[in-house]
Amino acid sequence: MHLPKYTARVSVIVASFVFVSSVVYKQVTKMHGDITFREMTGADSSEIDPIPKILRDSLCTDFYKTVCVTNSVVSDPTGSVEPDIKGEVEALRMYEKILHQHPDWSNERVDEELVNRIYTPRRKKMLFEIYDWIQKQMVKLIEKQPEDIIPSTAKDELIRRLRLIVLELPPPASVYGNEPDLFTKNDVYYESFPGDKKVIRVGGAYLLSAKSWFNRVFTIAHEMSHAIDPCELEAGHFEIEGYRRLLQCFQSEKNTGPNRVKDGCTKNNYLGELFSDWLASQVTVQALEFYSSKLKDEDELSKAVMNSVKDLCSEESWMDQNIESHPESRVRVEKIFGRNPALRGLLRCGHGVRRTPYCTFEGKK
Repeated sequence: MHLPKYTARVSVIVASFVFVSSVVYKQVTKMHGDITFREMTGADSSEIDPIPKILRDSLCTDFYKTVCVTNSVVSDPTGSVEPDIKGEVEALRMYEKILHQHPDWSNERVDEELVNRIYTPRRKKMLFEIYDWIQKQMVKLIEKQPEDIIPSTAKDELIRRLRLIVLELPPPASVYGNEPDLFTKNDVYYESFPGDKKVIRVGGAYLLSAKSWFNRVFTIAHEMSHAIDPCELEAGHFEIEGYRRLLQCFQSEKNTGPNRVKDGCTKNNYLGELFSDWLASQVTVQALEFYSSKLKDEDELSKAVMNSVKDLCSEESWMDQNIESHPESRVRVEKIFGRNPALRGLLRCGHGVRRTPYCTFEGKK
């Protein structure tokens, strides 16, 4: 629910502080600033949290437990992923501070100052670079599919849809003029409008809590995937053999909720969310493979892998969040991401670890 008035947002600040004081929260790492991969190789290894080399083996044997059961916050060379509440409270404190410093300012001027502090040129540059990189990877992934899996006409339509997406970021604050509370929220979402307009918006609190480059890749890739997810295509009566095989595989996997997959576009957008997690996983693993040579050792790689999906561990927000359309956390983290064969190959999961089937455009492999 959007806050109808700015005064409502200020009142939430007090509630936020009360909530935080009741939450058992322990910060185990210091916050890193945003950095790009061109800067990553110069990261001081002393800033990276020491984690035993057994971490990789842990990911291979029990991916979900390793990523989600511990409350620890880990840092890869590009940053960490803090709990959602931390970013939201930080954004609200920033907002409150501006109000106290400038009590004579209008609501519009306060918002402009807030977005200038959160959506800095450096952060915006990183997001646009991520967006461009993801788009290229998705186009390549579609183009390389065999003709009998995704025919040329379908490829053209999928690529057209991806290229219609616009990443909308403030300033100015008026970019989110109909949704000003997004500045202090962790929400990142895709929205399709009549006339082929497709946008992705990024909440300000997300930029404060999720600093890992790999997490931002997964998050933006997930939202971009919605432009070509089965539910979006269903509205245009667009059928693709590769999609049919992929969704049939999802339905055959009992742990991914076969009944929810079957009714995924009629009762909610479960099918679209499942597909978007899957496609985002393909792109994120490509990112991990591409940049693995820049990581100092397997511990840095393991932490980058963990941070990619760290924020998927919790399905509940401190305010309200509709999770009916999303797969369960274990499915998202373990089944869709953690079982990706390329990821397991990158982690060098040994022969002693049981291999499980994985869904692709060609079916179960």
